[in-house]
Amino acid sequence: HLTHFSLQESLVSRTTETLALRNILDYQLPQNKNGLIQRAFSHLHQVYELQKYDYPQVADLVLRDERLKKAVEKMAAQQYRDSDSNEDEHYQELVDRNRKRARKLLYDMRSTLSDFLLRFTSWVLYKLLPCFLTSVVVHPGQVEMLKKAGKSSLPLIFLPLHRSHLDYILISFILLNNNVRSPLVAAGDNLRIPFFGSLLRGLGAFFIKRRIDPVQGRKDLVYKAVLHTYMNYCLKAGHNMEFFLEGGRTRTGKPCMPKYGILSVIVETFLDGTIEDALLVPVSVNYEKLVDGNFVREQLGQPKEMETFTGALKGIWHVLNSNYGMMRIDFNQPFSLRELVKTFNTSGKLPNGKKPGLTSKASTNSLYGTDVVSEDHKQLVESISKHIIYDCAQSTSVMSTNALAFLLLTKYREGATIEELVKAMDDLRKDLYYARRDIGFSGDSIDVINYAADKLGPALVQRQKLNNETLLRPVASLPNVIELTYYSNTLVTHFALDSIVAIAIEALDKTSGSVVHQDLVDNVLELCDVFQYEFLFCKPCQNLEQVVMGCIDDLVYRKQIFLVDNGPENELSLRSRRIARQFDDQDGEEEGGEAVPQKIYKINPNKEAVETLKYLRVPLMPLVESYAVTAFTLDKLVGRQLLENELIDAVLNELKAQLALKTVQYDESVSVDPVKNALRLFQKWGILECHSERKLRLYYLVESQDDSEAVKTIYQRVNKFRQSTD
Repeated sequence: HLTHFSLQESLVSRTTETLALRNILDYQLPQNKNGLIQRAFSHLHQVYELQKYDYPQVADLVLRDERLKKAVEKMAAQQYRDSDSNEDEHYQELVDRNRKRARKLLYDMRSTLSDFLLRFTSWVLYKLLPCFLTSVVVHPGQVEMLKKAGKSSLPLIFLPLHRSHLDYILISFILLNNNVRSPLVAAGDNLRIPFFGSLLRGLGAFFIKRRIDPVQGRKDLVYKAVLHTYMNYCLKAGHNMEFFLEGGRTRTGKPCMPKYGILSVIVETFLDGTIEDALLVPVSVNYEKLVDGNFVREQLGQPKEMETFTGALKGIWHVLNSNYGMMRIDFNQPFSLRELVKTFNTSGKLPNGKKPGLTSKASTNSLYGTDVVSEDHKQLVESISKHIIYDCAQSTSVMSTNALAFLLLTKYREGATIEELVKAMDDLRKDLYYARRDIGFSGDSIDVINYAADKLGPALVQRQKLNNETLLRPVASLPNVIELTYYSNTLVTHFALDSIVAIAIEALDKTSGSVVHQDLVDNVLELCDVFQYEFLFCKPCQNLEQVVMGCIDDLVYRKQIFLVDNGPENELSLRSRRIARQFDDQDGEEEGGEAVPQKIYKINPNKEAVETLKYLRVPLMPLVESYAVTAFTLDKLVGRQLLENELIDAVLNELKAQLALKTVQYDESVSVDPVKNALRLFQKWGILECHSERKLRLYYLVESQDDSEAVKTIYQRVNKFRQSTD
């Protein structure tokens, strides 16, 4: 398990684990430095006393690197072969042109991290952050852990979930003010706008392209080599790094599936001996209210508004005149990249069972070094990425706004009294405590509910008076429900597997009042496959079927949705055997031995159990509807092709039409992200193909599936989960 790949000597002591949470905006002077002037200028004193680090520039080293020179020559040679000229002078012209382009790309990309600018910005943030945030909360024990890790002389690679443009500024702010070297941060080149781009560059940002367009129809070898070589030298120079595995900010509130590119560069930099090791630090980030506004326009199919100087100014002014409550950052236990790779090599298998052969093969025609490296290298990077995203999601603190939005959208869509919500909130807190999830709020549930409702605002949660009682009702219609769903999705991720089990039960034949264990497991695994681009249900090193069986056990014994009938063999014996099988699987032994008798689950007719099952279905039903309608709309591709935006618009229009007819029940089903993920799934299933050229994507059915009957089969495969068999 990757949890075993952390440093051999844990960086977290028992003392630091018990420390109370701290609001870093509430700076306290040390007792031995508590003079009148120091108290009057406490923040200036703080930034003045910070440890000074050198942040070496590596641009000259990059431009002299042989790998970059070879990439320039290779690109020039390809362009020369494509030209009509046979003159040597023309080839040299192409080399010079690509060399100049490499220099420009590097200087557009590079960070100019400045100790002075970091200190000055830190002082400014001490003044500005309290204008719109009540607190920025971090665990002191986690900070102490990072300080110890920073003394190891190994580069720290910070890997946060990405929710806001504020994420990396606040992470750097926390690290700086706790004397941990500030990292270089990979930022999208859309943020390279006047003034703000220069500011971000001075705070550690280096700008990368989200998509690398080909040059004259060929791969852009020069850009890829510039980025790869730049990161290589930065790590070699001792810089820490930070990048977002998800790529961009989540538009849904759920963690996105990881992008593997930049992490692959880190792994290859270790494998080729550039660095002796690196410490990977998963980071979880959450806000009571998102500072960046919402992504409703994008989710309804409207184009993204590009970042501009005036837009940034307006956004900052709006933020400074608002209140977004608390922001929480959690730094998880770092783990050693060396130990990770060593463990995979020693164990003799990668998480998917493939034999490893991890050696570096330098590549000048890969942005991330993954075009020509071994398949094992890709599998390793994929496994690390997914494990980090999974851990970050599990350690994300649940805010009061997440809890209230989840309860209103899953249990009380028609509204509820404060008394009903208090009971539901108490039950939810017990569930989260049982699951060892961190809860980012405290106090009586009635106060939590009122606070969260005020923070979400009347556009998302409405208060109504009925017979001298206060009712809270969610705004569950478009477009506002999209934003409310964003807050709910933090907990939807937590309950995803429970919800899949509940949906799978409803899709089975229950006329006998019972379901067969294996039929249920098969249904759950099938639905997990449908939602493979929505959720990570377990760590890559875990067996999904075993995790599913554990989830079913939990619902049986804790929620009592089933009455177990095992015939002559009691359940305790079966559970013991299952646990033994889990240990066998973890040790890599072959499955076998005595077969476990088939288990029958009798559905509990108790009203509370029935209500629990109904409640658990709701979190994922909007996704089921989105996927089913996307499959239904594939019929428009029979015998024709559609551009991606045309196909997505067709799906959204069909969702809206079915919403008007009440065949779609949830307004939040009308959303772009699940539609895109469904199209990606159908590509993996071999139904759909996509041809990309420049920035256009053209969809069409594969030849063997290009008829209405094939589309109907796919539709039925997904749609069966929409309907109850009762």
